[in-house]
Amino acid sequence: MALADLLRVIEADAAAERARADRESAAEAAAIVSRARREARALSAELAAAPEPAARADADRARALARLDAARAMRGEREDAFVSLFTGVRAELGALRAGAGYPRLFRALLAEARAALPGATALRVDRRDLGLATPLARGLRVDPTLETWGGIELASDDGRVIRNTVEDRLANADVLLRSRFAKRLAP
Repeated sequence: MALADLLRVIEADAAAERARADRESAAEAAAIVSRARREARALSAELAAAPEPAARADADRARALARLDAARAMRGEREDAFVSLFTGVRAELGALRAGAGYPRLFRALLAEARAALPGATALRVDRRDLGLATPLARGLRVDPTLETWGGIELASDDGRVIRNTVEDRLANADVLLRSRFAKRLAP
């Protein structure tokens, strides 16, 4: 499975999870905002009966606090939704090795790392990938000590290391994923 295909599958699953999270977040946020508005209107009406400057200031302060509480709740709901989505993505990526496309992904990750570090002498892999890595090593010493969902680590004698694993790729994509998720949730 090409990385692009993998990303499309992940994005499709993410879209379904986002839709569910969006519905839940929107309902909860609407309830919070509605409650805050009711409380603000009630307080405003109460304070309007006594039109003292201090009472107006208290009402303004209460409205501002209600808006802050609603915004805080929305941020919390969005973060919870993203964490839920990210947990699902992590679970799917953790199961990549079992998929039929994993050997092709493994070869692509290795080729990419070799291009970045042509002087590599050691190939570190997860012990579960030893059978896949050995015929592809071509002059590299294979070391099955890496613990990963999938991928490789290349090392050279001068201490340079290229780590090209599924986990690292996901970690590198975190900011981009958060940005895309936030755009989808934006009104």
